[in-house]
Amino acid sequence: MSHDARRAWTRDHAWAKVYDAIASHRAVGQVLWRVGMGSDLGLLHRTAGAALDRLPDGAAVLDLPCGGGVVLPNVPAGRTLRYVAADISPAMLQRTADEARRLGVAIETSSQDVGALTFEDATFDLVLAFTSLHCFPDPERAVHELARVIAPGGALVGSTMLRGDWRSRQAWIGGTALGVLGPGCTAEQLRTWAADAGLVDVRLTRSGGITYIAAQKAT
Repeated sequence: MSHDARRAWTRDHAWAKVYDAIASHRAVGQVLWRVGMGSDLGLLHRTAGAALDRLPDGAAVLDLPCGGGVVLPNVPAGRTLRYVAADISPAMLQRTADEARRLGVAIETSSQDVGALTFEDATFDLVLAFTSLHCFPDPERAVHELARVIAPGGALVGSTMLRGDWRSRQAWIGGTALGVLGPGCTAEQLRTWAADAGLVDVRLTRSGGITYIAAQKAT
């Protein structure tokens, strides 16, 4: 299942385009997200916007998986940030680059496997990882790699579906059938992995079948 998911995302599975469309078109997407996941799509954008707003000029941001650039509309206008959009899919990176040009947002794109990031330790002040861990073939390794590249005092902000949450049960069934989901994790596993990776003040907030994650890198 895990290897199939990696191949599916690398090859730009059709569901990637569907997710981009849902997440980017807030009015229609909000309804579809509410029906499909019982969740508030607006929370994704508000959470991303708040995390970016807190950064000083000159801060470095990693957005992984960037998908088709769904977070880019939340980048505050007039800010000077090093914004790196990373994904395993060349097609997603191209869509993100196109979206950045449309919005006038300065970004870098980077082809990355979350299990083996090429960035140095402590590179980023903020890592955004929305709709993420359930898609990764090795979510424990992903948590450690994402935490590794966060600077001390920096933040991880993202979201995922969690195993054992009945509100996402149908999505797990459908996503597994499509071959786009990895093994996932429970809330308890996520907290353990985060602590082992040096993340503190881990907060998990559920919105329907989606759980939002916020944590700090220990100083």
